[in-house]
Amino acid sequence: MIENIPYSGEIPYQNVTRNSSTEGYVEKLIFFLEQYLPLFPKQKQIQKDESEEDISEKLYNYLQRQRRFNLEQIEYPFEFQIEKSQRKAKKGNKRRVDFGVKLNTVDNDMELIYCIEAKKLPTGQKEREKEYVLGNYGGIQRFKNNAHGIDDNGKSLARNGIVGYVFEETFDFWHRQINSWITDDGGWGDEENLRIIYFAEMAKLESKHIRENQDYLFLTHFWVK
Repeated sequence: MIENIPYSGEIPYQNVTRNSSTEGYVEKLIFFLEQYLPLFPKQKQIQKDESEEDISEKLYNYLQRQRRFNLEQIEYPFEFQIEKSQRKAKKGNKRRVDFGVKLNTVDNDMELIYCIEAKKLPTGQKEREKEYVLGNYGGIQRFKNNAHGIDDNGKSLARNGIVGYVFEETFDFWHRQINSWITDDGGWGDEENLRIIYFAEMAKLESKHIRENQDYLFLTHFWVK
């Protein structure tokens, strides 16, 4: 568990009441992820030769359990959905993002507040080695292209995340490598580079981008190994 993470406010012990403001719940979600993502690789014993999909299924089951049975002995007000469909504002086939996170309200229409894409580092396939950033399955690129991070009303979510399953090299290596893909291969500006928040048992980084519809996009990157 990551110690001494700055956090203000109490996490609700029950579902969120109808018509409540969702402001602040993304911060509570990120706090939850920082607490429990570092424990995931060891508890679930993920292996390099497992597929990205199989690891993500393990992560889904792990997060769903941790939101209810955890060190704080509280129930976090989130529901995780694996392979969440994305309603696009323009015509085209729907994409699916690896995880959607909904706020667990008392009414039936739980609000989608956050989307998470997951990527192996390295991918294990030469032709897809830059997939964290670029390509048909590119993690960051899909958010920028409005294929990911879309709520159920077709509007883009300002804040989303990417989980990196690191099986080789160091956090420093992947920080340099991914920023190289962003600026040298993607041709994006330095302002879109990943910024280190901390490297510990888990790495947390942040980046900011402009979507193709000119909306702002803020990504939190969680790397586990």
